[in-house]
Order: sequence, then structure tokens, then C-alpha cells
Amino acid sequence: MILSEAVYGLMLRWQKVFLQKRTFANAIRLAFCLLLNPSRNTITQSMLYGGLEDEDWSLYYKVFSRSRWDDTELFEPIIQETVAYFPDNYISLAVDDTKIKKTGKKIPRTQYYLDPLSPSFHPNLMYGHRILQFSALLPLYKQIIPDLGNEELHYHVSRGIPVLVDNVPAVKKPGKHASLEELEEYNQLKNKNNLCLSFIDKVQQLRKHYDAAGAKDKELLIVADGSFCNSTVFKAALERTYIAARCRVDAKLCLEDTSSSRRYFSREKFTPQAVRQDSRIKYQKTKLYLGKKLRSVRYKEIDNVLWQRGAGRKKLRLIVIAPKPYQSYGKKQNYKREAYILTDNHDLSAETIIQEYLNRWEIEVNHRDEKNNLGVGQAQVWNNESVIKIPALLIAAYSIMLLASLSCFGPNRDCNYLPQPRWRKGSVRPSCNDLVNLMRKELMSDEPLQNALKIFPKKTRGMVVNQ
Repeated sequence: MILSEAVYGLMLRWQKVFLQKRTFANAIRLAFCLLLNPSRNTITQSMLYGGLEDEDWSLYYKVFSRSRWDDTELFEPIIQETVAYFPDNYISLAVDDTKIKKTGKKIPRTQYYLDPLSPSFHPNLMYGHRILQFSALLPLYKQIIPDLGNEELHYHVSRGIPVLVDNVPAVKKPGKHASLEELEEYNQLKNKNNLCLSFIDKVQQLRKHYDAAGAKDKELLIVADGSFCNSTVFKAALERTYIAARCRVDAKLCLEDTSSSRRYFSREKFTPQAVRQDSRIKYQKTKLYLGKKLRSVRYKEIDNVLWQRGAGRKKLRLIVIAPKPYQSYGKKQNYKREAYILTDNHDLSAETIIQEYLNRWEIEVNHRDEKNNLGVGQAQVWNNESVIKIPALLIAAYSIMLLASLSCFGPNRDCNYLPQPRWRKGSVRPSCNDLVNLMRKELMSDEPLQNALKIFPKKTRGMVVNQ
């Protein structure tokens, strides 16, 4: 089966999301056009790419602004497909937020945020949307046999598949001339609408979706960065769900007090950095998949740790990962930064937690593909529903494309893809551009699929190919 047909077959499972067949057909048609559009990824440019310039343009805008459908339901078939890739009794998910730049002051859900690309010595602000995303970390190294010539060489470590996306705006702070009532209302809204509370709500939704997909016997392991390592997350009552988050180096930790009958938290405090510097606690060594091969990793582990301000009386595990040495240009020895992880899971081994933390990088790859290659957020819409549903539709189509490539060709970049230019080194894993270019080529010669989608009319097919 060719890739574009596999993508179309998975998109057909969206039929129950939409109430009308016409809306369902227009959504799939527009999803293909948004996914393959080589120019600026607006709705108008996507229609022009698909040869739909003679149709009523308002129909495609109304798919997002007037049609009643839930954007989270787009990811239900994606969640069902990802369950088969997890052979163990847990499902690993990565979570992160990203910002999409906007310029229009009338666009809803926009706010000023700290620019993550600004230097540390001069923080800058950026105006736009804040997107919260969850990605399933498919453990491909558990299914694919490594290189027979070198058992430590393994090209397919993990693959991130987005399974949930939401627009999470921050509450706008009133101006300096605001009244006391406005300030009090702002404080109340800030405590009810923030990133961590949205995270808890979406985790509960994912738990229900995975239960409906037949994963009731599997636990969820959420791998997060420092933004979600706080009391709101660790004190939340999450069913069959555990958190593994990067913590601060100066977090005040302790053990349970055993000298007194009334005191629960010990008076002796320590920090994760002090654990790393303590020579009495010996490092343990293991080999984990990092990059393209098995690499040695040193770590320290302390169980039944208490974080009084962050987790209350819930017992946690502290895992300290030693800095990784490497040599750059010249003979100078450099080191990667150390990492500190706090988790409330006491069943999985430390090696498994560290491996999933290393796999978390895949969600950063997803963000890069979505913004740089697919142009998420470039659509010029001002409707409150459209600014949420258009990115969700494009990201769901991106997830389906990744899953379809794994089912059709596996994780390898083989001869089924277009040849690479001479100046590129031999890539082992197909990139987002490789998949999009292959679908463009397939769709140009697949008239039955063109007729099913009703895109690329005969009078424009030659013009589209020349693009």
C-alpha cells in the first residue's frame, strides 16, 4: 500500500467526529491540502494548491468556525494505533508547551509570553498562542532488531506521535489603573486557568481515551520538563498515571523522620545537587539508547524522598544523571549538563525512567516539524473556534502520516522514498519532508485517490506538478 492511501484510510476513521458527510469530506480534503501545501500554509493557499480556487472558499472556513465537532476526537484513532507499539505494562507520553507567533491584536487567545529563544542574560517577550501537546513515545528499539554487525548500533530509538493538542492561553493581567475588583477577579482566574491545571485536565482525558482503546491494564508515564514539576501536578489525584519530571538543582528534599513520633518530615534537608556531589552515594552504570547506539549512563537513585513544598506526604524517587563527557573541536574535554528527575513511580526501574526521559526529545522534534515544515499557526483566522481547530487538524494529519509510514515501510528510510541530494549524509530515519515529498509524488499519479478527495482537477494537474 502506498503512503497516501494509508493516510487516507486512517483519516476515514474521522467520520464519527463530524455530524455531516459534507463537513467530513471537506475536512479530509483540507487536511490533505494543509499537509502537502508547499507555500505559506493558510487556508486560501492550501485551496489553491489543491486546485479548489473555483469553489466557495467560505465552506472551508465554516468547517472550523460553524461546524460543531470536538478537536480532541481527531486523535482517538491515533491513540488506538499507538497502543500496539507498547508491549510492556505502561505507555510513555511526553508533554511540553510551545509558542506560536502571531501579530494581529484582534486574534483571540493571544498573549505575551517569554520567548524561549531569547538569551538568558536578556529575556524577551513574544506575542502569540501557547499550545500544550502530548506525544506518545513509541519504543521502536523494543521491536526492531539492531544491526547484526554491531549489537550496540541501533538507529531506531523512539518516535514521537502527537496524541493531544490544546490551546492554553494565559489570563491577561489588568493594567496599572485597574480597580481592586478587577485585580481580585484576575487573581481568581489565574488560580483556575493555568498551564498545570490544563495539564491535569488533559491527562485525565488521555486516561479515558486509552481505556477506551483497550489499554485499561496499562499505566501512563508522563515525562515532563521543569514547568510541570510543582505541587499542582504532584499533588493531583491521577488514576493509574505517574509523573517523571525534571526538577531544580536546589529543591529542598528530605526523608521521613524516624526519631520522633509526631514529626513526619525530617529536619535534615538536602538538594539534588548535594546528592550528585556526595561521594558516599556511589554511581550506578547502565547502557541506554541515546542517539544511534547504546551508550553508558551513570546515575544515582534515592527512593522514598519527600518534597514538603512540592508533593506533601507523597513519597517520590530522585534520580540523578551524571554529566556526559564529550570532546568538541580541539582537545578540550567538555561535559553535558547533569539532569535531576523526580517521579512518583516506584515500580519501574531507574533505567526505564531514564530511557523515557531521553526519549522525551522526540516531542521537540514534533514541534520543529509542525512549525518549520508544516506551518502550524500560519492560517489567518480570527474566530475563537478556528484558532483551536485548525492547528489540531493539521497536527492530527501529521500524526496519521507518521503512523502510516511506520505501517507501510517501517522505521527505515529505504528505497521507497525519494533519493537524497548528494550533499546529504545517508539518513536512517525518514524526516517529515521525506514523507511529505513522497505523498506529493504519489498523489500526482493516483487518480482514484484524487477523485475520492475531489482535489487536483484535470485542468490543474499539470500546473500542480510543475510546482
